[in-house]
Amino acid sequence: MDRRNQLDTKIVYILLIILIFSVISFGAVEIWSLTIVEFSIFTVFIFYLIVIIQYKYANQNPEREQVKEEKYLLIVLLGFIAYILIQTLPMPAPFLRFISPKSYEIYSFYSVEKVPSMSISLYTYKTKFEFVRSLSYFVFLILIIQSIRNRMSLERMLKIMCYFGFALAVFAIIQKATWNGKIYWLRELTTGGTPFGPFVNRNHYAGLMGMLIPLSLGLALTRERFARKILFGFLGLIMAVSLFLSLSRAGIISFFAGVSIFTLFLFWNKLRRKKVLVIPVFLFILFLYLLYLGIDPVIDRFYQTDITKEARFKLWSETMSAFKDFYLTGSGMGTFIYLYPLYSKESFSTIYDHAHNDYIEFMLECGVIGILLFLLLLYFYIRILLKTDWDSKSGIINLSLLASVITIAVHSFFDFNLHIPSNALLLSAIIGISVANSRIISPSLKEED
Repeated sequence: MDRRNQLDTKIVYILLIILIFSVISFGAVEIWSLTIVEFSIFTVFIFYLIVIIQYKYANQNPEREQVKEEKYLLIVLLGFIAYILIQTLPMPAPFLRFISPKSYEIYSFYSVEKVPSMSISLYTYKTKFEFVRSLSYFVFLILIIQSIRNRMSLERMLKIMCYFGFALAVFAIIQKATWNGKIYWLRELTTGGTPFGPFVNRNHYAGLMGMLIPLSLGLALTRERFARKILFGFLGLIMAVSLFLSLSRAGIISFFAGVSIFTLFLFWNKLRRKKVLVIPVFLFILFLYLLYLGIDPVIDRFYQTDITKEARFKLWSETMSAFKDFYLTGSGMGTFIYLYPLYSKESFSTIYDHAHNDYIEFMLECGVIGILLFLLLLYFYIRILLKTDWDSKSGIINLSLLASVITIAVHSFFDFNLHIPSNALLLSAIIGISVANSRIISPSLKEED
């Protein structure tokens, strides 16, 4: 193994440690844990740049082929992060009045004296906070793409993620069975919640687990040894059991959505069609397992509510009303909690920190400009995936990664999973792995026939 491969291997392990830490530290939702995560990512990136520059001058830096779609994806993503920063920059009041009349109106109303310059964001401190967080996700994504250069390193990362997912699921199940009102049996809840595993909110646990389950299925389908197929199938089974035991309705719905899409794409290709039977068998064993453990709580959960349907639709409707006033530029990343009370018809005793729909909240905070950038990102990501050799094992792996993305995409219609750092970091890792995997050559499925 040359020095560059050794470096990439070490980077992969460090990134996995950061990802695992973000999960076990309550999803990295607290300042202390988020600071450690962000500082670690930026430190690794700076170290990586220094070493790569040294290798380049020493002519020891074999460049990995980079397709133009990948470059465009990163450029657009960097453009989006730059736009978040632009939202915080002071600009002449007349110009702000032109591009965001409502922002100008709010600034004027709440200012004691005339302000010569104003920003798009209604609360620049919070938007700067979101800028740093988004930048850390972007850097994490780049490190993933650059450090995965061959099938061995890719599968090593996926395996460790699945092993961790299994360990986390076992812990979550045991904690639920021995629940004493404290996370890790030590940490008391200070603001209430419906905890499961290390998360204060069971939906966020389900969101994380929903992304990990398809990865285990992808590994199970691409193993040559039967024992390995059983192993990764079992890991996925326990993770799925824990997801159902979390009683997250959105998590269960998104799980079935992701698995259904995975199955559909497997069936689409004649070479992969014979592998489709694995999914129904997996679901049947899962159903038997849940019957054994008791499926009634899962069924009853769908007749209960945390935030009523009426309140949820009202929240979305009022958020969309706010969007109409900030449709072009948005109100600034992270400003929902401060802006929503101005549009809510409820008393100020009811506080919503998020819209319980990542897409609607994103529309409000980033406007049409952010929406267009997001659509461009989606376009280039799909273009990258289409370059995958779908008749190879890499094709099945990328299908499982795509299923993970679809799972969290569906879940985001009902919750705010992508505002949880650990979950956003995992999504960044999955997207980065799928981008790297799209160019990795692996054995064709024809070779197995």
